[in-house]
Amino acid sequence: MCKTSVVLLRHFVSIAVVTLAIRAEAADPAPAPQATTQAPEPPRPTYPGIPPSQGKLEGTLGSFNLRVFGTVLLNLSGSDSSIVGEEVPLWALPGSVRVSFPDGTTKRAGDVHDTIFTARQSLFGFIVSPSNPSSDTWVPSAKLEFDFFGTRPVDSLQPQGRVLNQPRLRLAYFQIEKRALKITAGQDKALLAPLDPVSLSHVAIPLGATAGNLWGWFPQVRADWTHKTGDTSTVLQFGVLRPQFADPRLSDLPAPAGSSVEGTPGFGERSSQPFYQARVAVSHLMNDSNIAVGAAGHYGRERIGTDRTIESWAFAADYAVPVHRRVIWRGEAFAGSNLVPFQGGVLQGLAVLQPVATAPPTKFNRIGAGGGWTELILKATEDNKNVVYAGVGLDDPRDRHLLPGSGRSQNRFAWASYFRKLTDQVTLATEWSNWQFKTKGFVGGAPGPRGPSGRGNVFNLALAYQF
Repeated sequence: MCKTSVVLLRHFVSIAVVTLAIRAEAADPAPAPQATTQAPEPPRPTYPGIPPSQGKLEGTLGSFNLRVFGTVLLNLSGSDSSIVGEEVPLWALPGSVRVSFPDGTTKRAGDVHDTIFTARQSLFGFIVSPSNPSSDTWVPSAKLEFDFFGTRPVDSLQPQGRVLNQPRLRLAYFQIEKRALKITAGQDKALLAPLDPVSLSHVAIPLGATAGNLWGWFPQVRADWTHKTGDTSTVLQFGVLRPQFADPRLSDLPAPAGSSVEGTPGFGERSSQPFYQARVAVSHLMNDSNIAVGAAGHYGRERIGTDRTIESWAFAADYAVPVHRRVIWRGEAFAGSNLVPFQGGVLQGLAVLQPVATAPPTKFNRIGAGGGWTELILKATEDNKNVVYAGVGLDDPRDRHLLPGSGRSQNRFAWASYFRKLTDQVTLATEWSNWQFKTKGFVGGAPGPRGPSGRGNVFNLALAYQF
């Protein structure tokens, strides 16, 4: 068994022990749950970092309650090497890669230093709900959330070396809820691995994407059922999601322009099957907070030929543990195969061997991968105005599944950040992250010696105004 598998096994065992302890505690005699007369709460705003604790921008319009929220965000970052993803680092470019300059000179990627200023990760949104909901009927509510990380068209009429930032849809869903049952329809987070590390440097794309943090926003329909017994709450979720793979290795990407881009079917859509996902989560009162442990599964298929279908599957665990009233330990672990829909396998789903470009491929390998991330949150002061975050993440594809052209063998990172609340709405955050990226060499089409690797440090300063 490889070293990564042993680490993952220990991770899952520790989570299983916590889960069993919670179930044992829940099995103790407890008062029967009382029927609630309180109407369901609408969706909550999504704030990166520490949300404001006081004022709300909301009001009543007719029979509806409208909540407006957002984060105006400026990020200033610098790196000591060339980083893939630039303003949202994903991995370090191998140091041996040469970067060309206009005067004809080149330099190793490991010696290139980039400085980036961006406000593209600012976001805003709306929440709509009834102003006078009833607990005896289905209660509807809806949420829309956008950022400015969308398509970047160049101004060709008055070219001044500028690229314009367009809004991008992040979340768009409505839900209807009655007592313990809630049905959600629209674009929302996947049920698989729903947590993300806390970061103001990675808002448009979560921190740890391609490095241990599976993520995705998918059009979906799902049902949530919640059961409460004393201090213990259990949630069961099941959903069907749009089967989007978008595997760059197979050129399974939307067209760059056109009014029907979103409707363009990929290899996932052509499988005629949605993604199926389910999750169970248990939470229990602990240290004046809730310990929460969840487990989720995923299954999907993509059709890459008239008679060739490739499966995608994953299991993931997520946890948030208040080890102290001012310390929280949270994270996720996963194992699966063909995880490119969630940027797993270091953004690799299938490896394809095509010795001659004009001939059909001779081999397809489904790439298995495992990994995860873990994070400690320390509230340094009682007023929650000073918070420290630190963690690590790893995405480790199986070397034996790799082929030429799909040689990313490992991506890992570590980070630490400090958040300071200047006012209830304004936050200053500093963040350091270190990225370690490895590739695999090949001999005769089979994985061989270690290939070029990359490493880099990124320093980010963020200023955020939240409302």
